[in-house]
Amino acid sequence: MSDLHVRRGIVAVAALALATTAVAAPAVAQDDMSGEGKSIIVITPFYASQPATTQAVDLFIAEATERGYETKLVDTAGDNAAVNGEIASAVAQDFDAIVSAFAFSQELGEGLATAAEAEVPVFGLDAGGVFEPMLANVTTDPGDLGSLSAQAIIDALGGEGQVAMIHFDPFEPVRLRAVTARELFEESGIEIVEYIEGSPEDPTGFAKSTVLDLLVKYPEGELDAVWGGWDATSWGAFQATQEIGRDEVLVTGVDGTDFAKAEIAKDLNWIATVEQDWETITSTLADVIDGHFAGTDPEDPNVLVPGVLVTAENAQ
Repeated sequence: MSDLHVRRGIVAVAALALATTAVAAPAVAQDDMSGEGKSIIVITPFYASQPATTQAVDLFIAEATERGYETKLVDTAGDNAAVNGEIASAVAQDFDAIVSAFAFSQELGEGLATAAEAEVPVFGLDAGGVFEPMLANVTTDPGDLGSLSAQAIIDALGGEGQVAMIHFDPFEPVRLRAVTARELFEESGIEIVEYIEGSPEDPTGFAKSTVLDLLVKYPEGELDAVWGGWDATSWGAFQATQEIGRDEVLVTGVDGTDFAKAEIAKDLNWIATVEQDWETITSTLADVIDGHFAGTDPEDPNVLVPGVLVTAENAQ
């Protein structure tokens, strides 16, 4: 049995032991058409460029539509600043609620102020936290995303080795998971040899070219793993290792996208991803919005859903 498959077995066993606990979302009694007569606009900078964004937004729009809401989607094509103007436009168009999806919410002060002045509620879908006057943000627990993905590498390497991390600090959810992962690596004795900011516009292409360079810089035995902050980045890292035959370099990701799970199921060197349960996240967001219109907002506006470690054992 190869060293790679031994390490994979360690990760699979560890997956059974790593359990997470959900932060309770608000319980709201629903009827089948709770949103009838109301409208929601979803505004995001990354619908076309990020697979996880596409999946989550599509699920939310389907859920909201099924509940009777009239829905509209606006994609600002990578321009986060433009979300401010689109929020103002949504207010002018008399939408009943606004969902900011995957935007850098810390940069949306102007738009959020416009919505607050008009008393139009704004909710976040993986929006990087709750920024007043946003009423709630529903997302995966960032601690799960960072710790589960990092622990998969730590367990596979036996607590020693060298890792490169590809993060993205401007987007708060990715920054937080990277902070957690970095702390775990450092505590375990794993050496972080590179800490590189990725690209939201071309995450796969950027990661592939970056990791190809790293594999030249670090010959066999000097780089053991690449931690990717999201699956589109990990996909590029994995492609690089496969292209030049460096499959001793392990890869992990975050999001649980279909393409990630398909590769992980092949039992190669992409050993794990942490799945974000977008169905639960988006249905919970719809519950939160229903609750608001029924007169109840969540006590804790940060509504967190647990992440799930995916390995070759459960990637089918």
